[in-house]
Amino acid sequence: MCTGVEIALVASSVLAAGGAVVQGQQQQKMANYQAAQAEADADAAKTAAKVQGEKIRKAGQHQAAQANAALAASGVETGAGTALRITSGITGDAEEDAYTTIVNGMNTSARYRAQAQADRISGSNAASAGYINAGSALLQGGAMAYSGWKKANPTTDTASSNLFANMEIR
Repeated sequence: MCTGVEIALVASSVLAAGGAVVQGQQQQKMANYQAAQAEADADAAKTAAKVQGEKIRKAGQHQAAQANAALAASGVETGAGTALRITSGITGDAEEDAYTTIVNGMNTSARYRAQAQADRISGSNAASAGYINAGSALLQGGAMAYSGWKKANPTTDTASSNLFANMEIR
């Protein structure tokens, strides 16, 4: 027969196991939420970089057009020589800035995606740890209950061996 102590030990082990599982699942949910947020940040960084790159290109084109107009107003031939180098330089610098902005946005996006992957792995590990902790709690509680049962209910092994020790074999 189990005593109240053994029943309480088993019940507390089951409760601890359930708590470990729930805690692991909650940690996994939180990690998945963080991963989804990191992916949203990745998409936003990539999109923002493209938009900013296009703004830089348009600003460069506008500045090159203003320089071209100013040169033409001063009587300089705009399609050749120094005037061409000036407008080409402005356009090239703008394109370089736009490209750098876009690449930086893509790098930021990649870092956010890597963080999302790490968050998912962390969540999966937390869920696994919850199951392992649950199993450990059940095993520990079972061992404690068995140990208590052994102390409260001595086995017949000792009595049997005494019985056989007193018998003579003929």
